[in-house]
Amino acid sequence: MHAAWWMLGALAVLAIGYRYYSAFIAAKVLSLDDSRVTPAHRLEDGQNFHPTNRVVLFGHHFAAITGAGPLIGPVLAAQFGFYPGFFWILFGVVLGGAVHDFVILVASTRRNGRSLAEIAREELGPVLGLVTAVAILFIVVIALAGLGNVVVNALAESAWGVFTVGASIPIALVMGLYIHKIRRGSAQGIREATIVGVVVLFAALLIGKQIGDSSLAVHLKLSKTTLTLAMATYGFVASVLPVWMLLCPRDYLSSYMKIGTIALLVVGVVLVNPPIQMPGITEYVHGGGPIVKGPLFPFVFITIACGAISGFHALVSSGTTPKMIDKERDCRAIGYGAMLMEGLVGITALIAACVMPQEDYVAINTNPEVAIVATSSSHGEGLARSAEELAALDAVLSSHDRELLGLKPNEPASALADRKVPLARALAISNRSLAALGYHVDEAAPRATMLEDQDFARLGVKVKELPELQRGSDEIVAARTGGGVSLAVGMARVFSGLPGMGTLLAYWYHFAIMFEALFILTTIDTGTRIGRFLMQEMIGRVSPELGKSTSRAGALVATTLIVGGWSYFILTGNISTIWPMFGIANQLLACTALCVATTILLREAKKRSYAMVTLAPLAFVGTTTITAGVESIRHLFLPMAAQQATRTTGLVNVIVTGLLLACVVMVIVGSAIRWWSLAQGPRPKDLAVPS
Repeated sequence: MHAAWWMLGALAVLAIGYRYYSAFIAAKVLSLDDSRVTPAHRLEDGQNFHPTNRVVLFGHHFAAITGAGPLIGPVLAAQFGFYPGFFWILFGVVLGGAVHDFVILVASTRRNGRSLAEIAREELGPVLGLVTAVAILFIVVIALAGLGNVVVNALAESAWGVFTVGASIPIALVMGLYIHKIRRGSAQGIREATIVGVVVLFAALLIGKQIGDSSLAVHLKLSKTTLTLAMATYGFVASVLPVWMLLCPRDYLSSYMKIGTIALLVVGVVLVNPPIQMPGITEYVHGGGPIVKGPLFPFVFITIACGAISGFHALVSSGTTPKMIDKERDCRAIGYGAMLMEGLVGITALIAACVMPQEDYVAINTNPEVAIVATSSSHGEGLARSAEELAALDAVLSSHDRELLGLKPNEPASALADRKVPLARALAISNRSLAALGYHVDEAAPRATMLEDQDFARLGVKVKELPELQRGSDEIVAARTGGGVSLAVGMARVFSGLPGMGTLLAYWYHFAIMFEALFILTTIDTGTRIGRFLMQEMIGRVSPELGKSTSRAGALVATTLIVGGWSYFILTGNISTIWPMFGIANQLLACTALCVATTILLREAKKRSYAMVTLAPLAFVGTTTITAGVESIRHLFLPMAAQQATRTTGLVNVIVTGLLLACVVMVIVGSAIRWWSLAQGPRPKDLAVPS
């Protein structure tokens, strides 16, 4: 089967959903009326409340809701096969995700732009409102950990990637200073900064290859721990700096990358029409997969959250966007339409991952332990073929090699004979050391991109086209877990298939890595700032002075707690533990938002039966997510807690996931009681919209 037909079919379903289903919700269920004055007009202050052109606001809202989730979730879920992810994204976004965003946006717009926690307090009572606020705080922290983990895995030991992504930060800073300090925010200044910023960003991509091949590369090959700490520093600084200085320019710069790249990828899929090489259904639907250990049900529905339905969007739909709605009918294009666009992002990401062979997909997304010396117990697979070959490494090992292999100073290589090493570390040692072990590499090259099929066979890794992909991308892509690298490889394969692009696979690969990182870092800085506001509000319940938005000390304390929280989960977890927690947390927030939305529709819609547009998705998402949460605790986190090495991490994961499940069950039960009361009560003749 070929990708173009699936892409065209998805576009048709999305178009039909927008044309008919969103029109029904807008006209019948929500009764949108442009004669109602929106808070952007009624409360206009030139800062938070400001009427904004529908097209401009669509761009802002799309940039705010579309982080890395719709890129990475579908890639990870591809382990189950092409069909499950494709149909869940397509029908999930039309019937669930877009409805969720649309209804919450309208509800917040009709309530003076109030947040989800405030609306929950109003609709469900103060106790459930507080429970919702606590759940949101935990969810933000876990979501940032899940997305940050992807950046760390994609950039680890990649000098080219680190340089290119790192360059985007000073570029954004200069753009912000130029626009606001030199050009005083003028339209001409914005255009000038945009043109220069985009050009310099692409120049950084080109220069990055030269840096990666130079002697400077050793200083930019950062470990996962170093990258996590660097990202934590960035998130902290971005959260406390004025928004115009770093956050807004980065969002503005990345919005061009997001929309342009996705449009190009859609066109590329249709024109190149690559074959879908991933099976429709794989053997992992029953569990035991390389990334997601659980079975298809319920884990595909939490692995793909963003792109199908995402609770995180409720924070945006009840955050900045409702304060800028010009006319009520604009909510349809912005709330429902932007989510359909995110669904399209998820479809393109899934197709990009599935155009590569299953063997290569598994080789990229797993990082198995490899025996240092091949023995009969390791089935003849290992880094070195014999103890004698291993001993010969003493003459060639660099200090970086010794660190990767876990050798102490002056410790001989023979001390490693009975040990194992993660595949990613084995492939990251210098070409000189690999050549001494008999691998097919160029000793003068900076990376082991010339490995052949038999080299991977020695390490116990099954591959099909991976050696060719590594040579073409000029990067080691095996054992790069997290989904980011496999997505970049898939995107690069599509782009390099376009006319005249066949020799540019390496540049397309690193362009895709930069594209993903800009997606994610936008979420990191924005999410950290949102988390800071929520944490500061919670602190304010104990210390009103620290809770004030003008309190510098309160901002620093709140930011430290948020950054420390998501950094902890990245440092102590991996994609197999963090992503399920992220998916569960995100979908539980969607359940909370759908509970609030159903309550509102039961009370305000012309017919109570219209509440089914949110109640039906709630029943499905609630069932799958609560089941996934319980299964994750039983089969993933409790076994971690039973092992000495991962006991603390396992216990923390059990406590956090259990707390989230308890909070959402309380919200669902409390909402059901409220619904029963509304169903039994008299129907008001005139439904007044809250002000």
